Amino acid sequence: MLSLPTAGPLFLQALLEEDMYLAGSFVMLAASLTVVGTLLSDILLAVIDPRIRYEGTV
Repeated sequence: MLSLPTAGPLFLQALLEEDMYLAGSFVMLAASLTVVGTLLSDILLAVIDPRIRYEGTV
């Protein structure tokens, strides 16, 4: 995400200018997108992969 042409320089500039609200918001957004993306990929894997069962038998 930091290699995007707008996100990386924006975050770096916010850190250099000590704009902690923007830097903190950027980190929170990145973390939130990571959690949502991981959740979606886990749900899709459970739906698509027939080897995953919901019964809970070991």
